[in-house]
Amino acid sequence: MDEPENQETSSPVRRRWHRTRVVGTIFLVVAVPIVWAGQLIHIDYYTEAPGEAVPVQPMVTIDGATEYEAEGSFMLLYIRKRERISLLRYAQAWLDPDIDVKKGDYSKPGNSPAVIDAGSTSDMEQAGIAARKLALELLGYEVTPVAGVVVTGVIEGRPAAGVLTVGDVLLEADGKALDSARTLVSIIHSHDVGDELEIKLDRDGETETVTLKMQSSGDPNPVPIIGVFTDVRYEFPVDIKFEGRIEAIGGPSAGLSMTLALLDELTEGELTGGIDVAVTGTIDILGNVGNVGRVDLKAKAAANAGATLMLVPKCREAGTIDDYESPETYELVRDFKKSCDAEVRRARQVIDTVVEVATLDEALNALAAHGGDPLPEQVSPQ
Repeated sequence: MDEPENQETSSPVRRRWHRTRVVGTIFLVVAVPIVWAGQLIHIDYYTEAPGEAVPVQPMVTIDGATEYEAEGSFMLLYIRKRERISLLRYAQAWLDPDIDVKKGDYSKPGNSPAVIDAGSTSDMEQAGIAARKLALELLGYEVTPVAGVVVTGVIEGRPAAGVLTVGDVLLEADGKALDSARTLVSIIHSHDVGDELEIKLDRDGETETVTLKMQSSGDPNPVPIIGVFTDVRYEFPVDIKFEGRIEAIGGPSAGLSMTLALLDELTEGELTGGIDVAVTGTIDILGNVGNVGRVDLKAKAAANAGATLMLVPKCREAGTIDDYESPETYELVRDFKKSCDAEVRRARQVIDTVVEVATLDEALNALAAHGGDPLPEQVSPQ
């Protein structure tokens, strides 16, 4: 009698197990191809997400002046972006409140990835030049412009690629002295596509001459180009290098953080007040702080790193339509101002204190107002 009962009770269990196995098999047969296709199929959407807050001071090396250690740090901020995302990434992004999904191309219209990459490198190099000049002059050092222009970016696939490199100093082109990027562009545009351009340069103290065959820019109104970005060259009394992760980040938005980090490294005391301060904003050689994009996402990166004080660029006022060459330009600036204000408001939702600054002086005053040591009037050159 026991054996039939066992058979009756075990049979439904086996049937349920069989159904589960069948359903699981069907699920795998259907789901695996969908996931696989979702990874392979890419669409015209891009994502923006918080990146990291990276302390700048550890990436600074100084030779020729006393370097002071600080407890606090200035942290540069960046965002992560992905272009032409996969369908799977699209679904993941919609489920993550920290990731923004947008339709279209993240890149500037008409610019190739090679141009964008070289431009990003150039922006970071130029930010470093401005940071060195501002910090040293503010501390009493004499910084003077010298002959030549320095290469800040090289575009892959263009004549300069593999011939010139970032850091090269271009002294002459066609036998004419170079004193600005504009002078170099003028000489290049005096030629025709296919012409050869002779350039005299200095690389690591050694002078050499190279010849480049000019290409067309490929624009609707093409002009001859060699494929480099350049900037004014200065003689710095102190050798300062930015190395490590900062070299891979690119873009101009670390300019203010780089300047403040240098000032902190070259002076006694704590400009930060001993805390980690998140900073974003471009900087020019006059000390003006320029706007950057996605302050709100950078604020999330800062908050994730534990920052409670953040310095951001003051949103540029649009002015009136009469201040611009065209109504379209005015509308672009007006719309950017609205977007910038909204980003700053969102930043204030995740960071305790967000201070808008328009100049380096305003940034230093903001730091002092929040517990930072004042900057010495002058540091005697060593």
